[in-house]
Amino acid sequence: MKDTQDQAVVNLDQFRNRKQEEKKRKTERLFFHHLVGIYSVVEAGKMVPIELIDISEGGLAVQTPYESEKQWTKDTNNIPIRLYFSPDSFMEITVDIKNSRPTIEGGSKYIRYGCEVQTDKKSYEAWKQFVSFLRVYSEVSEKDSGNISVGSF
Repeated sequence: MKDTQDQAVVNLDQFRNRKQEEKKRKTERLFFHHLVGIYSVVEAGKMVPIELIDISEGGLAVQTPYESEKQWTKDTNNIPIRLYFSPDSFMEITVDIKNSRPTIEGGSKYIRYGCEVQTDKKSYEAWKQFVSFLRVYSEVSEKDSGNISVGSF
């Protein structure tokens, strides 16, 4: 009888952690889609937009539209990724692709790439701080319910 009761106990820490992770991912995606432009330099003088899915200090997940006739990059190492915070300023990190897989999101086909951020580049410290900011922001951010109007003085 005791085994049955033990199995019925719900671990609330796991539930809270899962909810916190979902909130973090939603916060990151909102941030990436509306405030930061993400591009990959594919050849001299040419960039393509990529969609940033998830980040950590050591890596990131990106996705590109699935097009069987062309690939986002032919290389798997030393890929420059630019994060634009304004139209004329960016932070560039360099990544190595560790895995890829097809995925469907919102009825569209994509290829999702798991990438490792190179830690020996000058921008890595800024990258770590950016990831840290997003982590803390996702913990304290609140959804704007629109209940306060903006006035003028």
